[in-house]
Amino acid sequence: MSAPMPVVLVTVAGKRFALDASEVVEVLPAVQYRPAGTGPKWLLGLFNLRGALLPLVDLSVIVDGEPTSIRMGTRIVVLCLEGDLFEGATRSVGLLVPEVAGLAVRDFRAPGAHEGFSFAGAPHLGPTVVDEDGTLQLLRCRRLLEGDAALRELPASSVDGSLG
Repeated sequence: MSAPMPVVLVTVAGKRFALDASEVVEVLPAVQYRPAGTGPKWLLGLFNLRGALLPLVDLSVIVDGEPTSIRMGTRIVVLCLEGDLFEGATRSVGLLVPEVAGLAVRDFRAPGAHEGFSFAGAPHLGPTVVDEDGTLQLLRCRRLLEGDAALRELPASSVDGSLG
């Protein structure tokens, strides 16, 4: 059975990815942030979103191993994540992406789709489909940072999910 879903299209290192639009709160231009100074390479630090400090994560580091170059089209996609990552709590996280290409509806269960990968280090790589623009892979946002305790160790007040 097919299940089309609304997605936010992003591009990283020339590859197209989709983020589940139900997890996206808003999309912002890149802003200054307070560097973490330590921790995993993908954790850039904290940024201020209308008085709430949210962790800022570099998607390029996670999917390509290289940091995002800040340009005019660079955006922060604010995600509302629930579940295992934060031990059942709901948290907001900023995801730095090189480019947001738009909104779409795609069916990742359509005939011919690849169901994705499930191996250590890549739980975030979801199903892949072919559309009029080439291949498009769904990123499982809730799994982007699973298993890495660094984000969980941020003070709760820093990632309380409040958007102001």
